[in-house]
Amino acid sequence: MDTFAVNRDAWDREVGRKNYWTIIASEEEIERAKRGKPRVTLTPTKPVPLPWIREMKGKDVLLLASGGGQQTPILSAYGARVTSLDASPMQLNQDRAALERFHLKAELIEGDMMDTSLESESFDYVFNPCSMNFIPDCTKVFKEAYRVLRRGGYFMYGITNPVLYIFDERKIEKKLKVRYTLPFSDEKAKGEREKRKMVKEGDTFEFSHTLDSLIGGVVRSGFDIVGFYSDSSGFEAVDSFIHDSYFALLARKN
Repeated sequence: MDTFAVNRDAWDREVGRKNYWTIIASEEEIERAKRGKPRVTLTPTKPVPLPWIREMKGKDVLLLASGGGQQTPILSAYGARVTSLDASPMQLNQDRAALERFHLKAELIEGDMMDTSLESESFDYVFNPCSMNFIPDCTKVFKEAYRVLRRGGYFMYGITNPVLYIFDERKIEKKLKVRYTLPFSDEKAKGEREKRKMVKEGDTFEFSHTLDSLIGGVVRSGFDIVGFYSDSSGFEAVDSFIHDSYFALLARKN
């Protein structure tokens, strides 16, 4: 199955469903960024610490899977030279609409973050909100981030705690029921009938990965991890069980 195409189409649908990650930034958020206090997110609820992004002004910043009209216009308003690469045309349309609304500029590219085809050592920052769970091989993203970054550049990314994938996703917002083994993959865990239903209904196909892949993989790709924080899920049932539902890491290319 071509999970790239399936997830691209699923995220196109998410725009119509008004998923949190597809809502265009408000005028207040844009003005806040212009005043030097941008609020962007790698995980669902907690903003990225300002020291992580303070030096982005005037720098070349690549956003991976950050479409949706949020991070792109906010960082552009802050003064970064933004390139946004996303698999979903509709997510990029949200970026485009936001840029037009707020009279901002950024380069928008439809593409695959596992193989960006962008020039090597052409960015100072790579910014990747939680999306590793939509691709089969996160190591490819780490290697691409390392390749396109200049020496001394920073890669910041959000990840879903793999433990969340042991639960039945249909009930996770209200009740925790253990259903799957880890590492999880929709391709392997679901039967053909269920997978066809997922495609028909516009569901994403996801992969939990291992912590060795998600954290060790970035180190093996040549980065030094220099920052970390965790975040909650925003779901009462999950947050009563585990406080660290999401992680965000800051890594430096030496």
